[in-house]
Amino acid sequence: MSDAVSALRNLFEVLPDACIVVDEGGKIVLANAAVRRVFGYLPDELIGRDHQMLLPQRYRESHARLQAQFMQQGQAAAMSARPSLPALAKSGDEVPVTIALATIELGGARYAVAIVRDAATARVRPGDAPPQSQSDALTTLGNRLALSRRMQRAIAAGRPFALLFLNLARFRAFNEQHGHRIGDEILRMVARRIQTQVRADDLAVRIGGDEFAVLLDGVASAALLEPRATALADSIAQPFRVSDVSGAVGVNVGGALFPRDGRSEDDLLLAANLAMYRAKRSNRAFWIEPGGGAKP
Repeated sequence: MSDAVSALRNLFEVLPDACIVVDEGGKIVLANAAVRRVFGYLPDELIGRDHQMLLPQRYRESHARLQAQFMQQGQAAAMSARPSLPALAKSGDEVPVTIALATIELGGARYAVAIVRDAATARVRPGDAPPQSQSDALTTLGNRLALSRRMQRAIAAGRPFALLFLNLARFRAFNEQHGHRIGDEILRMVARRIQTQVRADDLAVRIGGDEFAVLLDGVASAALLEPRATALADSIAQPFRVSDVSGAVGVNVGGALFPRDGRSEDDLLLAANLAMYRAKRSNRAFWIEPGGGAKP
């Protein structure tokens, strides 16, 4: 690595977003600590490797052509102007990200600089509370406050939505056997898988521990909700590898519909929570009361 590129390290380490520097051959020459939060890799695991390892296979051929063109003629591309794009995490999961790109010349060589942000953290609008007050520090999903405010707005507007309450199965065994570091990585992996199943107008949050929730905007019937919930459960249950630990976690999902199952935040959370316990007792991935209204 050139001295000029090394000089960038201190700058990049203070940035909250993942920063990756790539040489003209496509090799990663610098990555900051935040790459772990987005991709699951330690910085040293990326140095010297082809940056295409961070792309899903189906995009690599077209990206190689675009990358060569960008290195020659690259213009800075603002993160806010780009759509959410899929990246490939260490776990094998696709992660929705936004990317800002630029080229720089250092020591007579040209490099591409990518600033990568988890798309889930890029959705805070002017007038909302500061991001840290509505986001989960571990997973960068929303938190309980974000869910509460979103539910209150939807209820006040009379806009139909579905609420899913998720509780992981077998997670505690991994946490107890392998420690909190592995447990935290598994929770981040689950969060990324949840994020791939939600749309821009939906909201995914971590309630706490191994519990998550998803608000699905405009979903007004059990018939529409069931395939979404099933796809979510199937995604979470796929095998994973975190560090040197391989395995799979399951999930029980309970659903509730506004206004069918309640007209207040508390009633809907209770309905979804009770439905989740019904799914757990029935050994099913998903449960929603057929006729409406949660039953203990």
